[in-house]
Amino acid sequence: MATELYWFYDVLALGTILIAVYCGGKRGFMRSVVLIALIVASLIASWFISNIGAPVIYDSILHKKIIASLDDASGKTDPLDVVAETVAGGGYGVEMTDPEIEGVIGLGGDFFANIASEIKNNGSGDDEEDIRSGVEASVTDSMLTALLGDVVSPATLKEVLAQVEGAENSIRETVDVFLHGNRAETATAVEERLVAPAVKMILRGIIWVVSMFILTILSRFVAGLFENVNEIPIIGPVNVFAGSALGFLEGAVILYLISQVVRFIIYLTGDTLMFLNTSAVSETYLFRYFYNFDITSLF
Repeated sequence: MATELYWFYDVLALGTILIAVYCGGKRGFMRSVVLIALIVASLIASWFISNIGAPVIYDSILHKKIIASLDDASGKTDPLDVVAETVAGGGYGVEMTDPEIEGVIGLGGDFFANIASEIKNNGSGDDEEDIRSGVEASVTDSMLTALLGDVVSPATLKEVLAQVEGAENSIRETVDVFLHGNRAETATAVEERLVAPAVKMILRGIIWVVSMFILTILSRFVAGLFENVNEIPIIGPVNVFAGSALGFLEGAVILYLISQVVRFIIYLTGDTLMFLNTSAVSETYLFRYFYNFDITSLF
């Protein structure tokens, strides 16, 4: 059922293009040129507004509240307990005491390689690399749940961070601080390396959509000043035909905006909705090209 309704996206895409062609002809060439130019300008302006506005909003409104919340959560979370629960519940067939775990944490270096080696030496029959990856995944999820579980699930946060360059290394570095640092260092690391990039990306998306909506309305108002050109003899029919062609381009822009709203919803919901998911979009014939288009490649 997750992909059976994929055809709706293509119907939406085709309908958008056809309506845009019709409306383009009705508006005419001159009005369409003005409108498209203003929409392109709005796209660029919205991109700059979102990239400038997101950090400002985050730093001025959210930063201190997030740090305070993380500081409180990290103070209630003991890394030793997290690791102990991971080892006990990991099915490795061994037991480790708190002093043994503290000794591994105190070694420094690659904690997960050290703990995997210790578990293996204590008699576990699992492959050492499998132990390492299992402990790392479990400790990471436990840390994220303890510090951010009231706001977002680890899976959703990872999905959002997947769109941020270098996020995987940031998560590993944050876990290392969690294991070896103090409460304040942990709160700062989680905020700077995980929360801030994720929240700023979401803010950029929201600001981009809102600013684009407002600028598009203004663009249509300005373009409306050219609505009487179609009534001019001889020039009118040519204006209608050329306007239809430009209407096609406008439809492509509108469809791109729709696809990015769909993308944004999918990211926010962790790709879990029955209809709004990447599997359904990937089945489409037309819509997916707009969905996967990178607007920044134009700049």
